[in-house]
Amino acid sequence: MYVWLLLWVCVAAIEALLYTFSETNFLKSTLPRILLGTILAVLIVVTAGILLESDWHIWIASALLTPYRLINVVRFMQHRLQRDRLRDVSLQAHAWLVGAQIVLFLMSRVVEHYSVVVLASGIAAPQLLITLGLLRSTLQTWEYARPVVPSKHYPDKELPSVSVLIPARDETVTLQRCLESILQSDYPKFEVLVLDDCSQDTHTPEIIRSFAQRGVRFLQGEIPEEHWVAKNFACEQLRHEADGSLLLYANADVRFEPTTMRAMVEHLLSQNKEMLSVLPVRPAEEKLRFSLLQPMRYYWELCLPRRMFKRPPVLSTCWIISAERLEQYGGFASAKQSVAPETHFARKAVISDGYSFVRNSAELKVYRAKDTHTQYETTVRMRYPQLHRRLELVAATSLFELLFIAGPFFGLIVSFFLPHTLAFSLVWLAAVLATEIMYFYVSVETRLNTPITAILAAPLAILVDIYMLHVSLIRYEFGDVDWKGRNVCIPVMRVEPRKHKLLRSSADLV
Repeated sequence: MYVWLLLWVCVAAIEALLYTFSETNFLKSTLPRILLGTILAVLIVVTAGILLESDWHIWIASALLTPYRLINVVRFMQHRLQRDRLRDVSLQAHAWLVGAQIVLFLMSRVVEHYSVVVLASGIAAPQLLITLGLLRSTLQTWEYARPVVPSKHYPDKELPSVSVLIPARDETVTLQRCLESILQSDYPKFEVLVLDDCSQDTHTPEIIRSFAQRGVRFLQGEIPEEHWVAKNFACEQLRHEADGSLLLYANADVRFEPTTMRAMVEHLLSQNKEMLSVLPVRPAEEKLRFSLLQPMRYYWELCLPRRMFKRPPVLSTCWIISAERLEQYGGFASAKQSVAPETHFARKAVISDGYSFVRNSAELKVYRAKDTHTQYETTVRMRYPQLHRRLELVAATSLFELLFIAGPFFGLIVSFFLPHTLAFSLVWLAAVLATEIMYFYVSVETRLNTPITAILAAPLAILVDIYMLHVSLIRYEFGDVDWKGRNVCIPVMRVEPRKHKLLRSSADLV
């Protein structure tokens, strides 16, 4: 056993040396890099196979991380990133993955002499505690997101001016419905600016210009600069053209009630906030009430204890911010490579208690409906950058989802084959119910699923989320992430030399 362990350590050391000296001249050419990478990948597979064969019940857990080490090697061979970043991220991922494998190995050596009942208890108890902790966090966030009734009525003259800003590219009739709903607002002082973000067809500018007589301003967008995410560049152009004291950014597929804008502004004023983001719901007239991807996006915003880490929930659908405060934050130039720049501003605002996240109420209604294809493309675009483009965080998040979120569903089935079936089934049933309640809040309360489909879809949605996380990883690292005819990989994956940090705090997981 120790011979094979020594061989595994030697391969890990060779792997580390390869990443460390990746900037040397002989590795700048393609052939040596591919040759060394191929040899290393073969060694990783062979040593993992030997270890599994010699003591599979010990090494099976750590072997789950071996595919991520192989992805790390392939990333090195592809050489798609700048050399500085390629070396740093590869070495960092290697250190975390190998370290995790060592920890799992040591843990397996400790528990290998325990009985099946003890091991099952050691798994079931943490699963229950974590799911109950996540449920508590979900309920707290849901209560925290409850819109507060303003303490006083604000007359029209006390309300600040609002600029509604909409970046639009290759839009359909949804943009027309969006503008019609905004123009029905009862808010006394607002303007609407829509920027045509270099659409590939003439339909989008035609829709915008058709509202010119109703006061909608048409802006022709410029070609985005190289290091900008195109949508962020469009939002920055809109910011400079806006005259309002408050800037309300909305996607082109959003719809409002006549009272929505006033309710948002009054919430800001009454709570003395500088920024607000709204949790949207599916329109009542939409017939399709089954979704797997969108609820999990809401799950990661609502169910984790984000406020503990000063990382509040925020969504790009509809958010409003003080123009003066946005200027102090550096505008969108301070988050030009982010797929979710609103998250950057919310983290700044929450430090001074200037941010609020609210769900819908009778007066504050924001609607949004996405078809399945759009949800798929959005998930691919968002998931890997949400984990800071770090391979080791993808591995950790996937294992966490499998073990603690999806795990109780599998445990409930396994419990019928274990001694003390009743005790195990009750523990896992409690964990499953906690997960189902969380999924109810993020999918049923937002009208993404009916109660029946939510109950049935919860375990499948978790597995689909893990799959989509890896699709996002592969597309960003080895392919293209196309968003309305633009490859967002170029700005998102680019990091300025010497600015990449090797280590981040554990709060990055949320």
